[in-house]
Amino acid sequence: MMNYIKKSLALVTVVTKKMATNEPQQLELLKERLKSRPGAPIGVHMSGIALGISTILAIFCYAMSQVSVWMLLFQWLNLPEYKVLLGVFVGAVIYCVLIMSTMLLAARGSLIGYKSYLAVIALTGVVAAIYFIYTWSLFIFDSVNNYTPQMTSLLGLGFFFLNLIWMNSSVFYRSIALALHNRIWRKQLKIEKCNIARCKN
Repeated sequence: MMNYIKKSLALVTVVTKKMATNEPQQLELLKERLKSRPGAPIGVHMSGIALGISTILAIFCYAMSQVSVWMLLFQWLNLPEYKVLLGVFVGAVIYCVLIMSTMLLAARGSLIGYKSYLAVIALTGVVAAIYFIYTWSLFIFDSVNNYTPQMTSLLGLGFFFLNLIWMNSSVFYRSIALALHNRIWRKQLKIEKCNIARCKN
C-alpha cells in the first residue's frame, strides 16, 4: 500500500551505508545508479519541490486541530481561555521549526532527517485522526450547535491523506533519489578539495 514510501526509506538507508566509502569510483557508480531510478528524470530545480509540497500539506493538517486542542488543554489544566491564542502561536512556531528542520535534513539526503520527517508526519496524522474521532463522536452522541470542529477535523484528515498519497508517488520517490545523488556529489567535491589541498602541501 505504501510501496514508494517504503522504497524511499530503504533507498536512503542503503545509500547512506554505501556512502561510508571514500573511493571515488564506488561513489560515482552509486551516483549513476541513482540517476537511473525508474521514471522520467527530475531536474535540479525540482529537488526540493516534492518535500516542500509535503511540508505545506502537513502544516495545513496540523493547523486544522490547533484551536480546539489548545482550548481542551487549557480547560483540562484550568487555565484562562484568553491565553489560548498564545498557546496556538507557540505550538505553531515549535511545529514549523521541527518540520522545516527535518525537511531540510531530508532534502540533503540525511537518513536521520528523513526518518525524523516521516515520524513528524505520522504524529501529525495520529493527532488529526484522534481529533476527527473526538469531534464526530460529539456530533453523534451529543448535541452540537457549532459544526466548525467537525469541518476542520475532516479537512485535517483530508490534508493528511493527500500528503500520504503525494509521499507515496513516484515523483516524491525520485526527488528523494535526487537528494541522495546530490549528497554523493557534495561528498565527491569534498574529497576532491582534500586531494587538491594535499597536492599543494
